[in-house]
Amino acid sequence: MPSDDEHAPEPPAKKLKTGSADSEEEDEKKMKVLEKNDSGEQFLKLGAKKRLTVRTFKSMVLIDIREFYEKGEKMLPGKKGISLTLDQYKAVRESMVDGTIDAAIKNLQEDD
Repeated sequence: MPSDDEHAPEPPAKKLKTGSADSEEEDEKKMKVLEKNDSGEQFLKLGAKKRLTVRTFKSMVLIDIREFYEKGEKMLPGKKGISLTLDQYKAVRESMVDGTIDAAIKNLQEDD
């Protein structure tokens, strides 16, 4: 006489989570929406008068971090700032992602 276990249906196979759909949705939620300036360049406000702008100059993509000033109703870029090439930006980003910059900040705060 067969046991009840032999006739029981097999439970459905579990699906493996790839994480791609969920993590993509989470990444989109974390990602800040960039605004566009009058030239169509995307920028991120870093403060009342500071911006990070992604732009091109002489066919090079640059990440421009700059102070702005008001002239009438417009915000215009000032002289104070820096333009990073993609290689320079990637070096900064990597140092932020791997914790190098955070560790340096922590060391300075501990010295105070």
